[in-house]
Amino acid sequence: MARTTTEKYKSFEKWKAQEVGEEFGVIRRFDKPTFLTDFLKVSTSIDEVEQAILLRLQAKLLYMVDAWNEFDMSIAFIGPFLDVVDFQKETYRTFFNHSFSAVLNGKEIKGKVDAMLAKGRQIPKSPIFFLQEYKQESNPNGDPLGQLLIEMLVAQHLNNEPESEIYGCYIVGRNWFFVVLQGKEYAVSDAYVATQSDLFEIVAILKKIKMLFEKKINV
Repeated sequence: MARTTTEKYKSFEKWKAQEVGEEFGVIRRFDKPTFLTDFLKVSTSIDEVEQAILLRLQAKLLYMVDAWNEFDMSIAFIGPFLDVVDFQKETYRTFFNHSFSAVLNGKEIKGKVDAMLAKGRQIPKSPIFFLQEYKQESNPNGDPLGQLLIEMLVAQHLNNEPESEIYGCYIVGRNWFFVVLQGKEYAVSDAYVATQSDLFEIVAILKKIKMLFEKKINV
């Protein structure tokens, strides 16, 4: 019996990291490869205004992290937090909850992305960074790494740059995990804890992503 169209469709939230590896030949590096360690090397430069905003957000996170649901966290913390980095210029911005799709290995893959940094005002183009899954610390469902990884692969395909680096981050409560996909290899950072001094390093990494993106699109 021929496969139906619905059997060829799989949404982002249904992917696990192991499935992404098996389906597309993507390999996880556990040896802290250079493409991850170089990416994570940052110099923290936070001015007084930024520091005041970040400390206020951190206090709120510390008190509410085990009570917020994903929507609460995205509105009360993630949005204001990203404003400090300012992922918005005339030629690019952060796209929240946007539909995104591609056909890989004959399988249609699509869904809505929590957040991505891309060119464009209304329609995202050349995405380079994905932020995934504002999951509750006490009830993390699904596989945020798998969902993030498949989105990053779709971006590589749509950008027509199969060997390019794509950056991502998935969040579980107070813990931020940065991911770098280079070609068919990827690596995941240790957790950066947003309720600790790591908060300023998270901002520094996000600022580096912004710098890399602006260099890529010649801003």
